[in-house]
Amino acid sequence: MRKGFLMVLAVVLVAALAAPAMADFSTSGFVRIKGHVEQNYRTGSAAGSQGGLFILPGKDVATANYVEQRQRFTLNYKGENVGAFGQFEIDFANWGDSAYTAGRNQGAGLEADSINLETKNFYLWFNVPNTSVKVTAGLQNQTDSFGGMIFGYADMAGIFVTGKMDPVQYKLGWAKFQEGATTRDDDVDLYVAEAKFAPTKDAKVGVDFYVLRDASGSTPAGSGTFGTNLNTIGRLGADYGAGATSFTYNPSNFYYIGVDAAAKAGPVGLSGFAFYNFGKIEKPVGTIFGSTLDNSDIDVKAWAVDLRADADLGPGKAFLEGAYVSGTGENDSDFKAPVTASNYALAGSYPLSSMDMQIILPNLDDITASAALAYDVQNKGRGIIALAAGYRMKFSDMLSGKVGVGYLTDAKNTLGSPVKKHKATEVNANVNYALVKGLDLGLYGAYAFLTDWEDYGANSAGAANLTRDADNIYKAMFRMNYAF
Repeated sequence: MRKGFLMVLAVVLVAALAAPAMADFSTSGFVRIKGHVEQNYRTGSAAGSQGGLFILPGKDVATANYVEQRQRFTLNYKGENVGAFGQFEIDFANWGDSAYTAGRNQGAGLEADSINLETKNFYLWFNVPNTSVKVTAGLQNQTDSFGGMIFGYADMAGIFVTGKMDPVQYKLGWAKFQEGATTRDDDVDLYVAEAKFAPTKDAKVGVDFYVLRDASGSTPAGSGTFGTNLNTIGRLGADYGAGATSFTYNPSNFYYIGVDAAAKAGPVGLSGFAFYNFGKIEKPVGTIFGSTLDNSDIDVKAWAVDLRADADLGPGKAFLEGAYVSGTGENDSDFKAPVTASNYALAGSYPLSSMDMQIILPNLDDITASAALAYDVQNKGRGIIALAAGYRMKFSDMLSGKVGVGYLTDAKNTLGSPVKKHKATEVNANVNYALVKGLDLGLYGAYAFLTDWEDYGANSAGAANLTRDADNIYKAMFRMNYAF
């Protein structure tokens, strides 16, 4: 790790010394430490294809306690019309694990030190002179206009152009989700087009169009092919020629068209969005919901809607939000849950973080242990229905608090008998104290009541206990966060 820090420090010093007198160079970041106590919070591959970032509820699961840590820092070089931005991250999945010692003490004659420094973003930007056009090119963070349902806070390499022609703002972009290992057409690409119209200063309406083109074909699943993370449809297939000596890929194109809007009247603000996702999964192979695919194309026909209200209420702020995302029913021949960036190992989505849940949905404050009952709105093909409400207020200049409640259920019963629609109700609360400028100390707690949620633990025969109800879930955290 020592060499990694010295290398980054050298880059910082060189950039600072080489900067022209008129340039601006700045740094920022945070250090976040969270101590957890949790019950029935198992994740991972304990139930085979039901693993990943989804919580796997069980019966009589032992209490876990651990401490995780993240530090992130940015380097920002800004000239008159051009600049560069870099963001780096170091994670300790758990205090006491090997995250910060991996590769050390490898033996005689081998390198003894190592680093776990992750490059989150590194891109250049420039303004086109005498216009409102700004271009960013490189590894950058992007979020869709649909609450992060498709690609939420996802790091991706690409080029994005933003500009303004009053009263319209626009964004055009292209990003590479996966680069295939060959010179053939075997990549995964994202195309973005957005236009936002602001008729008044308190109102905005947007039209959004995205295209996800998957030509990964029979690329090994470990490199990020469709289905890697969620195990829903399996890998995409290919047409093989005579003697299987030649083949052509069948790119799958997924389209997203939707609208978003926001308006404010006095102390109340309303916002929302809706989209339709359509396309075709070309020649899929593997299984879907336990059934073997026959290499026939599958149509994607999915949609979602969200509505949120925010209001100044008494000494604090309140919100109410609801979302519906379509799912695939047991007898549906089409795939009716949205295809998202979480289907690809090299990108991801972080949906509905605005609901500020801790268990039923992912939270933006999560670190390495981030997991949820519905980590992705595709929700293993079932879709979701989610409702949330919360209230936040300051008790003093240094002390603040928040309470919230949320509800989650499947939009469709995909798996069939004996599994019913999952239901979960979460209550959560936190208090934060600003000890000194930049340093916050917080206590967080959440409890989720589960209904019709099967036990994903293995029984004596090694199969998941789908006929046994899982226990409720709770988590408690102590949080330290220093922002600089």
